[in-house]
Amino acid sequence: MRQSPSRRTFLTAVGTAATTLTIPSLTSERAAASDSGDFAWPITGTITSTYYDTRDGGTRTHRGIDADRYTGDPIYAARAGTVSTASYTSGYGYRVVIDHESGYQSRYAHCQSDLKVSVGDTVEKHEHIADIGSSGGDYAAHVHFDIKRDGEYQYIPGEYYDSISHTDAIPKDFPGLSGSGGDGGAAYSWPTYADGDSGESVYSIQYLLEDHGYALDYHDGIYGSEVETAVEDFQASRGLAVDGVVGPNTWESLYVPVLSASDDPYWATYGAQHHLRDGEGYSISVDGYYGSETKNAVESFQSSAGLAVDGKVGHDTWQALVDI
Repeated sequence: MRQSPSRRTFLTAVGTAATTLTIPSLTSERAAASDSGDFAWPITGTITSTYYDTRDGGTRTHRGIDADRYTGDPIYAARAGTVSTASYTSGYGYRVVIDHESGYQSRYAHCQSDLKVSVGDTVEKHEHIADIGSSGGDYAAHVHFDIKRDGEYQYIPGEYYDSISHTDAIPKDFPGLSGSGGDGGAAYSWPTYADGDSGESVYSIQYLLEDHGYALDYHDGIYGSEVETAVEDFQASRGLAVDGVVGPNTWESLYVPVLSASDDPYWATYGAQHHLRDGEGYSISVDGYYGSETKNAVESFQSSAGLAVDGKVGHDTWQALVDI
């Protein structure tokens, strides 16, 4: 794929009425976290509870991930920052909270009692800050890990039993971080996709092609011969260089604005919703119709990406969606 290696290439499975997120082993999309401006995984282990899991009979939603390994194994800082909490609290047990730039904060809970850091300490990415434990309740040994920005929980990707490594970047960009793919205000760029690529942005390409009148047999997030042929035909119809590759010039002609409930092109709206839900973690319907739920998700995404907040999926918002 022609994306930078820290960007996600999640493969999703699509049904005709609803879509279901499935994420392959996160070790297959690794990026060296030491070279990334984003967050790294906090341990080397296995994800045992995912973001959006329901708790307490469905009355509570998990806003982080749980990952386990062996009791006493190290927990590492996911990003450089300053320790703001290092103490015991009911429910979370011994936990460490680290403040990062741009309003981000990461939390590591259920640690053993001998925390390796204290409030006010400056820590580096990958620094050993605590050990895996089971404090705070009747738990098996694991770490609860979550990320907030300005007090709002941030989606963390992952599926049950995905293997993770503390040396790998979490495959999601976090806007506003130095070295990150989204810098809270700088321009985004159109990525390049071609035959053999896959991921959420390929879904967007397929749905946008549909909006331009190309009836595709597959909406599977895979850039195969059907997509390549449709792209070549689309390029020829727009007077573009015909190479079957969706790069910046083709994106400029391919994207379709989604502006309001009175102007909601079905396939383009469907594609934006799909990307917001399965690519960005927003809990919204994917139905091709622009309503308040979609508008709120778009505005939230625009705010987190450092864009002007207007609820419209125009040029800059489409570019940020497929670039992040």
